[in-house]
Amino acid sequence: MATFTLRHHAFNKCRSLRDTVAQAWQKMQAGAPWARLKNRYGIAHTVRALEVTHGRNGWHPHIHVLLLTERALDDTEAEMLRLDLFERWETRIRKLGGSSEIGAFDLRRASTGAEAAAYVAKWGAGHEIAKGAQKEAAGRSVWNLLKASEHDDGAARLFREYAKAFFRARHLTYSKGSREAYDLRYPATDAELAIDGKSEGETIDKETGEVLCAESGRVALLDFGTWRRICTKGLTGALLDAAAEGGSEGVTRFLNLHDCHSYYDAREHPAPNYAPPPAPRRRAFDPYGSFSHWQDVADFEEA
Repeated sequence: MATFTLRHHAFNKCRSLRDTVAQAWQKMQAGAPWARLKNRYGIAHTVRALEVTHGRNGWHPHIHVLLLTERALDDTEAEMLRLDLFERWETRIRKLGGSSEIGAFDLRRASTGAEAAAYVAKWGAGHEIAKGAQKEAAGRSVWNLLKASEHDDGAARLFREYAKAFFRARHLTYSKGSREAYDLRYPATDAELAIDGKSEGETIDKETGEVLCAESGRVALLDFGTWRRICTKGLTGALLDAAAEGGSEGVTRFLNLHDCHSYYDAREHPAPNYAPPPAPRRRAFDPYGSFSHWQDVADFEEA
């Protein structure tokens, strides 16, 4: 498991640093020297995760790479691999106008498969939201910046810069063939995970999708119409607060209070302010409502 970074300063722009580390990793894997390095140490596949924090020296983008080898490396081989990786990384960073120090480069061995999986998975948004406060020493995570933006204009400006710089960025990438090798080519969809998956004591009826026991995991299932009404009214954040405080019952009370049920969902959960649409207006020349447009009337008279 390796961590690649570069020297950064407070005046560096987030987009510029992001492009530098992304291009350096891409170029690092190109050419015959990388192929020889892989053969020498038996590197079969790689998984790369991109992370960024902000501290006293400005933006700090870095990548975490999981190196999957065909055989276990001894201590001597691991140290040689560390030096070879840093030399290749530092060369690519220097050609792109940056610099890096070997003291900031880290390579360590995973003791178990679960540890390796956690190393990559922990850099996702879920972990950052839940554990972001633990990163204050090395810098604030982007989710800490987002939370601070409620009362800090500087944090809001920094988060907007991050959002623009990382728009459509791929935070997690796999080397060619790795998905097929580990049967990840066609991962389950969100709907399949929501219905079939179990999470820490969650039991779901596969026929109806109803949560039978939810100690933790999924709290509520919203149809598209309900979710769109929530987004239109700007209540997404308030909905999360209601779910955190009251669970499934809190979500139900929230939807009823703000009249967010869609037409189809309202049949089972009628909202207090719901009223059917008014009947079409009856015109004097059309008492039975036969004509929906003035052109229909003209066509009828001509006939």
